Amino acid sequence: MMSERLSAFDFHTHSLHSKDGLNKPKDLFKLMRKKNLRGIALTEHWRASTLDVIEKDDRFILPAAEFKSTDYGELIGVFTQNHIENRRFIEIAEDVHDQGGFTILPHPCDPIRGQTAIRKRLPDWIIDKHVDFIEGINSRCFIPLFNKWAQDLADKLEKPMTAGSDGHSFLEVGNAKTWLQDISTAEDIYRELKRGRTQITGHCSFLFVHIPTFIWQRARRVAYDGW
Repeated sequence: MMSERLSAFDFHTHSLHSKDGLNKPKDLFKLMRKKNLRGIALTEHWRASTLDVIEKDDRFILPAAEFKSTDYGELIGVFTQNHIENRRFIEIAEDVHDQGGFTILPHPCDPIRGQTAIRKRLPDWIIDKHVDFIEGINSRCFIPLFNKWAQDLADKLEKPMTAGSDGHSFLEVGNAKTWLQDISTAEDIYRELKRGRTQITGHCSFLFVHIPTFIWQRARRVAYDGW
């Protein structure tokens, strides 16, 4: 049973500002209330949609982005204060840390996706030096074993873990949760991450949730190409 002192966060979500996201930004706080979340990291693809913490009704949207490096796949930056260009993995990580932010290695052991650590053969020494958290649960992993491998990687490298739904639609957000203790302000969230004090829970989303975002991504691409 979870302590009443713990608050749930989803550290991997997307909105319409991502190419395949379906969530409307104006609905995010309502969605958080429905899913019993204190906050989300809005990890848009490749460029943050906000550079400030947005707080409303004791809930938080954290500035973040899911960057696509040119060499070793994707990396999430949380609490970023300025836009960061997509370039080499180490350079992105250094930029995030220079801004006082934290780095999360998303879905590292999912061999089905192209931009993952396992597919890009990201060396352990880079993870050890440049990654603050490993995403131990990603709800968009097709097979739970991929998350188990990620947790094993975190244990091997002695890294704290986060969990994220990778939610592109309202059906997904909150399917994976990162739990932080004694949260009243955004500064408390930062403090707990700085200490690496996280707990994770969650499960894989049903496969059908990929279908709407797949269609939406291609519809937007067709519309854009037609402009």
